[in-house]
Amino acid sequence: MLLLSTAASQDVSKLIIFVGLIILLGLLFGRLAEMVKIPAITGYLVAGLILGPIFHIIDVDSLHSLSFISDIALGFIAFQVGNELWFGKLRKSGMKIVIITVIQAVLTTTFVALFSLFFVDISVALILGAIGAATAPAPIMMIVKKLKTKGELTDTILPVVGMDDAVGVILFGVLLSVGISLMGASQTLSLFQIIEGPLIEIGISLGLGIGIGVIAGFSIKSISPDNDKEEKNLIVVIVSVLITTGAALYLGGSPILTPMIAGAVVTNMINKECYILEERTIRFFVPPIMIAFFTIAGATLQFDVVIAAGVVGVVYILGRTFGKMFGAYVGTALVHSSKKVKKNLGVALLPQSGVAIGLSIASYNAIYSVNLAYAETIQNVILASVLVFGLIGPVLVKVAFIRAGESRLDEHKSYRDKADKQLATSHS
Repeated sequence: MLLLSTAASQDVSKLIIFVGLIILLGLLFGRLAEMVKIPAITGYLVAGLILGPIFHIIDVDSLHSLSFISDIALGFIAFQVGNELWFGKLRKSGMKIVIITVIQAVLTTTFVALFSLFFVDISVALILGAIGAATAPAPIMMIVKKLKTKGELTDTILPVVGMDDAVGVILFGVLLSVGISLMGASQTLSLFQIIEGPLIEIGISLGLGIGIGVIAGFSIKSISPDNDKEEKNLIVVIVSVLITTGAALYLGGSPILTPMIAGAVVTNMINKECYILEERTIRFFVPPIMIAFFTIAGATLQFDVVIAAGVVGVVYILGRTFGKMFGAYVGTALVHSSKKVKKNLGVALLPQSGVAIGLSIASYNAIYSVNLAYAETIQNVILASVLVFGLIGPVLVKVAFIRAGESRLDEHKSYRDKADKQLATSHS
């Protein structure tokens, strides 16, 4: 018994050391990346590659044990995306956002499936197409915060990314069922059987998200304006994110859609002063979790999956790139968005990471007993694409916002420089 206890203690101590190392190296490479004008997220991913597939400092078992950090990080990201879904702002452009989101997701799925169809079975092509629609909110949210972006592109992309997961879950659920049916694993499925799974998942997410969001909203509104207001606010947010994410994972809801709905409920219940306070408290708490999330994501990637993905991986990447850019352009053109949104939205929607990996794992678990080769093909292609989009996606998002003229980072730097000069003058 003592030996088992000692072994368990050593495992825990090793994981704690790894967490410290992940955050430290991620922070270091993030700063180095910014020094050469590359988004910090790319630096975090490179740090992960060094810790994982390059030097194998952190073993695979330890990375699996740390996967809960990624779940928590995705929960906070989704909650923040939900915070941006304020009905007062969306009332003017709500239908436009729905049209853009659905069109870009459906066209991305279509192009990926059509491109892949030349190299794989139609069942695999459909599942790859469904996963291709997923967009990673994390790099987009981090760059929005980092560049302090403001403008029409920012106001468009945040709700689009928020809705993208709901649309993606539905597409994936439907096409996964169709794909399995086409593999001959079962009899032809009825329409109800096809949509039953996605509808249940979305229903659970809505119920949990709204319920916990209402409780969190009332809790934030009831906090008295004393010296501990920020601390109490942060506690409510942290508890809300942890419970929504954990409950979604346990009950079969979406661990991204659920906290996103909770965040949307909260932001529409509280006043502007509470919202600003909430945003500020989250901003000071989240950075270490985000660094760990992206560094762990980099560490879990394997170079051999790029080779294993082969031509199908290249075709998937090209199909998804073309689908996102063309789909976003068509969607924004239909709703008469400005020229800068038409040209830059598709590029900014290219990042793909945690959500896609989660969907690939779900598809693997669903079909490996039916056709192991198909399951491995899908997983290899998605992991390879995540490696590519994980490295170049953040750079493209940054370029899109700068090209759209919505980065306010330089403005804030100039304001700080002027304030520092005035302060220095007043002291002299």
